[in-house]
Amino acid sequence: MYSSASANAIVALGLLSARALADCISFGMDFQDGGSYFQNSLSQDNFTFVSEFEGCQSDVANNIFVDPQGDEYLCTDTPLTPDDTPQLSTCPIEKDQLYSGDWSIIILSNNGNAEPIAYERDFHLSVGPQQTTTFTPTVTVPVAVTPLVNVTSTTTDTTTTTLAPSTVTQPSTTVKPTTTVTPAAVTSTKTITLLTLHPTKWTLSIAKATATKTASCKAPIKPQTADPTATITPTLITAAALQSSSPSASAAVAIKRRSRVDRRVPLDAEQRISERKAKIAARGARFADIEKRGVDQTVTTITDTNTADWVTTTSTSTASATTATVYAAVTTTSTVTPAPITVVNGKTTAPVVTITAPTPTKTKTKIAIATSWVTKGLTQTVTITTEVTPSATASHCRAIGGTII
Repeated sequence: MYSSASANAIVALGLLSARALADCISFGMDFQDGGSYFQNSLSQDNFTFVSEFEGCQSDVANNIFVDPQGDEYLCTDTPLTPDDTPQLSTCPIEKDQLYSGDWSIIILSNNGNAEPIAYERDFHLSVGPQQTTTFTPTVTVPVAVTPLVNVTSTTTDTTTTTLAPSTVTQPSTTVKPTTTVTPAAVTSTKTITLLTLHPTKWTLSIAKATATKTASCKAPIKPQTADPTATITPTLITAAALQSSSPSASAAVAIKRRSRVDRRVPLDAEQRISERKAKIAARGARFADIEKRGVDQTVTTITDTNTADWVTTTSTSTASATTATVYAAVTTTSTVTPAPITVVNGKTTAPVVTITAPTPTKTKTKIAIATSWVTKGLTQTVTITTEVTPSATASHCRAIGGTII
């Protein structure tokens, strides 16, 4: 039977133990609990992940990668100290061996002389080949359009028709009536080149220039919530934090530890996997609103360097207007009535004398606007940028759990 002092010591020890367990926490930097991520199935790089720790003792964490079927992969250890420092763990499985499904990471450590830890990250992996899109440059050719304003100037051509004279009888011996005949007008056509337009026709040639862009690393954002306590009991490592308290440990400490991490593990593998899937599904529902992101880039873009494939477009501008004056001829008809002819009564009338007037002429003018193309050479320089990722940048980015951009 415990004394009051002993009881107080047990409670204090239990509180200290619980505090130590709570103080040493881990955070997922690239793969976070409840997240969904893309992995490139064409990559032969080993799967890696990055953790950060806070409030832990000088020790290392054992890391286990668990696939959707419950198979475990023992990854490299990571130091628990210093605080808030990215720690990279590499797993013995390549990305081209991954497959889509719910995966887990288990972090285990004795945490020095303090309470051991056992944390877990559950997340979904979408595994597939990285897609490649081709960017085709577009070359623009300028085209200047000159508006044409038409102005009409009208001239009038008059055709005169003379009527036959009327006859008036009066005393006379001889009457000599006359009739004037005007021949039909003869029309000739004359073509006038009003003006000549000189538009520019561009002969396009393309010059390729190259430039190099160095890729950069986008650092991950540390989550506000630490990793939850592990619910998977691994088989590769005996986790102290997941073991029942020994009989010699105080009852208070045992109760504290069992309430946080102890659980019964089904002996049947299928049952363990079934329980794990149910647990991951329940946790996935809680994180349904988390935006999906990819540790690997889902799409990479390359530039088509074959200029024959490039698209050519025109950029149209309007130049100052050109005025063209067109002369139009209008034909009108005028009738002339001659004076009456006097005829002497009782005498004979002389034959009618026909007088032929000069043949009138008319000129029909056609207006033409000539076009003379001026050919000029145009060289468009297109810069093709190639992105390079130095190995030092890639290694550093992987070490901090970042993404190459």
